Amino acid sequence: MMLRLMKYLFATAAFLVFSSAAFSQKVKFEVGAPAVVAVGEPFRIEFSLNAKPDGFTPPSFTGFDVLAGPTASEGTSVSIVNGNVTKTVSFTYTYVLSATAAGKGTVSAAGVEVDGKTYATRPMTIEAIAEAAAPEAGAGGDTAGRRQGDGTASAAPGTRLGADDLLVRVSVSRHEAYKGQPVRATFKLYTRVALSGIESPRYPAFNGFWVHELDVSGYDWQRETLDGKVYDARVIKEVLLYPQQSGRLLIEQTSMTAIAQLVVQNPGRSQSLFDDFFGGGQTVQQVRRNISAPPVSITVKDFPAGAPASFNGAVGKFRLDAVLGEQTVAANASDAYVLKLSGSGNLPLIQAPKLEMPASFEQYNMKTTESLAYDASGISGYRQFEYPFIPRAEGSYTIAPVEFSYFDPEAARYVTLATAPAGMEVRPDSTAGRNTPSGLVSGVSKEDIKILDRDIRFIRIGDPGLVRKGNFLFGSLPYFLALALMLGGFAAGYVYLKKHLREMRNVTLVRNKKANKVALQRLRAAGDYMNAGDERRFYEEMLRALWGYMSDKLNIPVSNLTKDNIREELQRRSVSPERVERFIGIITECEYAQYSPSSSGQMNEIYGAAARALSRFESEIKK
Repeated sequence: MMLRLMKYLFATAAFLVFSSAAFSQKVKFEVGAPAVVAVGEPFRIEFSLNAKPDGFTPPSFTGFDVLAGPTASEGTSVSIVNGNVTKTVSFTYTYVLSATAAGKGTVSAAGVEVDGKTYATRPMTIEAIAEAAAPEAGAGGDTAGRRQGDGTASAAPGTRLGADDLLVRVSVSRHEAYKGQPVRATFKLYTRVALSGIESPRYPAFNGFWVHELDVSGYDWQRETLDGKVYDARVIKEVLLYPQQSGRLLIEQTSMTAIAQLVVQNPGRSQSLFDDFFGGGQTVQQVRRNISAPPVSITVKDFPAGAPASFNGAVGKFRLDAVLGEQTVAANASDAYVLKLSGSGNLPLIQAPKLEMPASFEQYNMKTTESLAYDASGISGYRQFEYPFIPRAEGSYTIAPVEFSYFDPEAARYVTLATAPAGMEVRPDSTAGRNTPSGLVSGVSKEDIKILDRDIRFIRIGDPGLVRKGNFLFGSLPYFLALALMLGGFAAGYVYLKKHLREMRNVTLVRNKKANKVALQRLRAAGDYMNAGDERRFYEEMLRALWGYMSDKLNIPVSNLTKDNIREELQRRSVSPERVERFIGIITECEYAQYSPSSSGQMNEIYGAAARALSRFESEIKK
């Protein structure tokens, strides 16, 4: 009887908890659809609700044919975490539409009724594009809302790969900027076919810029138009660029290998009705295509003339605040003066403002703290500079105002900020009276006596009592021997420097000699990433080491370096084919591992094989 009563009580409590969780949830009614579609292309539009509706008012569609719908689906989930119960209810109404003509079509608001209240979605506009040539069946398809978890496109595979089905483009937020003004560079991948991944991405070096890479994990695939065609597009890399020199700077060419999935007919077998139904006569094949984006130029303007004396290269919009720790302290007690620079701009590159303090204040090393946020618009936050000091003598003092100037690129002018003067009272040291010498002159402090004692020393008078010891070195045999050694050393140094300068003019020889040193530095960096378990950066650094070593050793620019010309050049230099193929295999393993999960054991194996290969090449490859 007692057990049955406990079951009833538990069931009642669970019902109340679940009911309260459901009723307390805020009702949301939203619509989701692609912003751009192709004429004649089927696409889906979904109206989602996180509560159980009492009724649904369908929208009206202008410029679209309704191919199917509305199709209703329902889902419920309950989660209990640390005693907190969360119940989620979802209702979805789905339509399949097709645009009838090019232009902008409209979808009116849909409505639902929940617990006597009416909720409505926002009306939306969808643009339809009439493409020059319709894609093959399955080449574009309805990919909206159907993406793989790894971020690759999962449309139905097409039957052929067109010239413009895979593209990569680089866009910048501005083509003209001042020094220190942020430029956002966005690398975007466009596809009209099913895409399984990319290989061997080569991004620019961004010479002349200070670079900060932004997180692109939050970006998802979106429908976009490019040159009159509809693509699935996604941001694959985004960086903030801060120009460090004026003139024309170039964002170099970007290249990579994209892997498309195409449907091909199995060779040597007839296509029967049975194969058509079950798909037995076709297979999905991965096709690799090299794609690249052209360079992008940025015109960087120098700062205008008339910069204030307190300007040190800060660009943006800032605010300067100052705080004095204690306005009344005892002599020989520590205190601090704090400057806080906040705003948006090139904060990481800004130097600390110069602080002038009274002569009797002993200053110590400045401490810097910062809190910065990076987003697509730039860098914002604050940097705080703390100046510790100790006043050594009592009295009333004033810390002079601190000036800080920055350049506002939007207004194209300099702005100078200044703090208010800070008054400070220094009391006598509590221990000073015990050590005051008798006969101290009135008006002269103990600190003045200490400074005077360090500043002036009495001159010795009378007979100095100097005594000559030993013989002069000049004219003796050791003197001439030392002179001969110096002349010989000078001649040897002259010959060495002449030879060194001659070798330095030979760019090929210099790169050849430095190839092993640069590769070892990169291998050490890759080893650090391996120990930290950072696979992506490990394989990136390994590829830089391997490609860079061969570029320097064989005197081939990295942009022109391929596996084929490495193989030809090494065989021409009498390197055994087995070692050449092993080296090419290491590069291929690193490129493949960038986009597939691996283990720490595989990283150790690749790292050891690369180190051994470079060591053997260093002894086999001649100048």
